[in-house]
Amino acid sequence: MTKQYDLAIVGLGIVGASAVYAATRAGASVLALDAGVPGAGTSGTSFAWLNSCRKEPEVYHRLNVDGMIAHEELARELGGDAGHHAGGSLEWADPGDGERELRARVARLASRGYRAEWISRERAASMEPALAIPAHAHEVAFYAGEAWLDAPRLIQRLLDAASAKGAEVRERTPVHSVRARRGRLEALVVADGERSADAVLVCVGPSTQAFLEPLGVSIPVGRVAGLLAVTSRPAQTLQRVVHAPGLHLRPDASGGLLLGTEEVDELARKSDPSGFPKLATILLERAARVVPAAREVTIVDSRLGVRPMPADHHTIAGRIPGLANGWMIATHSGVTLGPLLGRLMAEEIVRGVPQSVLAPFRPERFLAAEPKTRL
Repeated sequence: MTKQYDLAIVGLGIVGASAVYAATRAGASVLALDAGVPGAGTSGTSFAWLNSCRKEPEVYHRLNVDGMIAHEELARELGGDAGHHAGGSLEWADPGDGERELRARVARLASRGYRAEWISRERAASMEPALAIPAHAHEVAFYAGEAWLDAPRLIQRLLDAASAKGAEVRERTPVHSVRARRGRLEALVVADGERSADAVLVCVGPSTQAFLEPLGVSIPVGRVAGLLAVTSRPAQTLQRVVHAPGLHLRPDASGGLLLGTEEVDELARKSDPSGFPKLATILLERAARVVPAAREVTIVDSRLGVRPMPADHHTIAGRIPGLANGWMIATHSGVTLGPLLGRLMAEEIVRGVPQSVLAPFRPERFLAAEPKTRL
């Protein structure tokens, strides 16, 4: 006889893995499915910067702050090396519009209670001796509560912990179709048959629209690509996230540097894979100006990640319209928000306790919206 699960979770990136962990801890019998290897998709190709530095409006900023706190709590809960690297982040800008925007942002964040302040160039250099901070940057913005995440490591820790409590985790198990009847999801069709659960949570990131459309559900979640480059290990490396003009960079779990910039992301979206090495070289040239030790390193990997982007750029979390037992999460801030959203959705689905903090982020907000061009 086929087992009936309390909850099936489809997609095991950081969002899905967090939900598996939270739902299992809440006492649910959980079936966790991923089409590939958990953490090898969007989560493993993300810059993975835990922050609420540029998240607007304020209600979305507050949600991301809660996400940062949830990561700190989870790191203490799991113990050992769960991939969370605290220490904050540093940022400076070129004189002119860039510096004016940065100063206004630091003031706005500080007024909200966010840990944003100006520190001297000398203090920033003592925190990160590998940096070459330009002379014009007399002060550097420091966001003490931010961090970076080794997302694949955390995903594995979450799934291992859930498995130890009875969750059934199946990788390389794509859902070929979903059988639905009278507004309920009755079964997930996989290669070796059907799997049934009282509720289904969809956490498939950039594949959200493709997954939901056969069910007659239209939620506007686009796909946005970005390119990251990984270097070999420099003689002098970083400890935290750094945002310099034209480049963001941080330590990579391999010991090298992880490099990216929005400008190169735009170029990558217009290029085929044969052009990625040239784009990675652009990132390396910029890195050498910020971290002089990067002049002696090479590019060892280029990662093209495809991230979900809701049409209004804000998280979607809640019951899928028209499906009594179907739920979804889709967000561009998945790494920052994963543990928080996983916990909140487990409270709603497993314990039946509505989470008011998610009220502005429900899927049904799109039902009354004017048609939007998909991203």
